[in-house]
Amino acid sequence: MKTKRTIHAVIPAFLLAISVGQIYAFTVFSDPIARAIAPDAETAAALRAQVQFAFSLGIFFLGMGAAFFGKIVEKNIKLSTLAGSGLFLSGLLLTALGIKMKSLALIYIGYGALLGTGTGIIYISPVKTMMLWFPNAKAIAAAVPIISFGLGSSLCTLLYKGFGVSSRLFTLRFEGFEVFPIATAFTVFALFYAFPMAAGAMLLKKPAIVQTTFAHTLPQLEFTYHALAKDTWFLRVWLFMFLNISCGLCLIPLAKQLMATVPSYGDGFTTFVLTMMGLMNGAGRFLFAWWSDRLVHRVDILLILLGISAGVMACSFAPVLLAISLIVIPACYGAGFSVLPAVLADHYGMTNISKIHGAALSAWGVAGLVGNQIALPVFKTWGLAGVAVLLVAGYAVNGLNSWSLKFAAGAKN
Repeated sequence: MKTKRTIHAVIPAFLLAISVGQIYAFTVFSDPIARAIAPDAETAAALRAQVQFAFSLGIFFLGMGAAFFGKIVEKNIKLSTLAGSGLFLSGLLLTALGIKMKSLALIYIGYGALLGTGTGIIYISPVKTMMLWFPNAKAIAAAVPIISFGLGSSLCTLLYKGFGVSSRLFTLRFEGFEVFPIATAFTVFALFYAFPMAAGAMLLKKPAIVQTTFAHTLPQLEFTYHALAKDTWFLRVWLFMFLNISCGLCLIPLAKQLMATVPSYGDGFTTFVLTMMGLMNGAGRFLFAWWSDRLVHRVDILLILLGISAGVMACSFAPVLLAISLIVIPACYGAGFSVLPAVLADHYGMTNISKIHGAALSAWGVAGLVGNQIALPVFKTWGLAGVAVLLVAGYAVNGLNSWSLKFAAGAKN
């Protein structure tokens, strides 16, 4: 049984999630893409916000892909995983072509629509499978692929900054055909990720017999999107995810630019912090998932996350402490994702969990358009202090929402 769990759940979940976690490394690529498609340095600076919108689109389609492909994931886990992998890899290749042709439209379609949708499908595919194989430790089980997703951004950053750039892998030239370094990088990434994603898709498999136990007596939701939209407890969960993700996405795409506002932060330290953001994203997912499995009321973990986030973000009003905020906030941000499936399963049961989980992740898609797009003008107008005020306020409002979620009728799971 342990061997089957490892082969059909743990290994494929890790391979799939660490691949699609590449989407969170976009802050490393935005400047090189802007320089590659712009005719001069001045235009590149103006194009940066438009390039950054590709990340917002990617997160939007991620959330929508998770929301609307949940039913397919429930029916055929292998087919949905293969489809998601194909969309993700096609998105990388089309992004490379868009850079080569200096076309923002192709980058939006590639990184935004295709890669984003593929990431959303792959994101939810292993989660229910892991919880079915490990029914008595649902949060930790769900956290394995979600942790790997967070670590994927660190892997991608290291591949690009630590290996690709330093070894000049991405500056190859072929006779009669000049390849932009960043375009070559996306092509190499597509080839690199194809192997672990194919292996993960072939290995991923649900257990033949599932015995689940629940510590609650709430009836399982008779699933329809209409019924879910009228469920006030679900709507509070959705709002929690929307606010938490919006705050996180104010930081993640802007991390490099925010660090540039502190003169004492050099390039080496900036790369270190960007890498640590991904590592802490994964570590937070594991730590808080483990913690939530030991709480009497798992939903309490949401209040703990928000308290830490607000406190740490307040520290960034002193610019020298910005690096601490950038490292700790992703841990709390990622933890929201890792505890979400178990919180939902505790309340609704396992029958429709992929559909309900996917629907909750639509908040991720909406936040992808809101958080990043609000942060950019705030940062340009008021700098680091403006971003810090925005985030502290967001966490405070979400704290009130989570308090109401905890004490909502039927929410005491």
